[in-house]
Amino acid sequence: MDADFLRAVQKAQWLIKAAGEDYVMVSCPRAGCNVTLNLTPGGFIPQTCKVGPDMLEKVVQSFDDVRLFLRTRREDLALSIRDVEEAAGLETDHMAKFEKDNPTKIPNVTTFLEWAGALGYEVVLRPSPLPHIALRAIIETRPFLKRRVQRNRNSRARRKV
Repeated sequence: MDADFLRAVQKAQWLIKAAGEDYVMVSCPRAGCNVTLNLTPGGFIPQTCKVGPDMLEKVVQSFDDVRLFLRTRREDLALSIRDVEEAAGLETDHMAKFEKDNPTKIPNVTTFLEWAGALGYEVVLRPSPLPHIALRAIIETRPFLKRRVQRNRNSRARRKV
């Protein structure tokens, strides 16, 4: 596998779902688009459908992004903190500690999901471009692919028991 090929795949805005010894499985990044392809090094890399203005997703990269976004949403709905706490099933005065500037508390994942849900949002993990360190690991570990795939199968089988 070659680094230039993987960079070209991501530059064309494809999301890498899996990588074999001589192919990369990719999917389109647009919500609702189910296009998935297997691309091979040296082969043609088509363009994806572009993410357009009809995309209603909010990408967040830090707790501060989440906090500001959810606070604005609550305010836009003209809800009090207590209203949202009640809707989310949270303790009274718990959410105020998350929402204020320079928060003293950061919610755990369960609390965050309840908070977002109470404001009409679902939290979705969707693929995005892999960081360079992960691309390098893919390139460097292809010689060990068969062993790693087998080890992962064994781990999954043990978890099912």
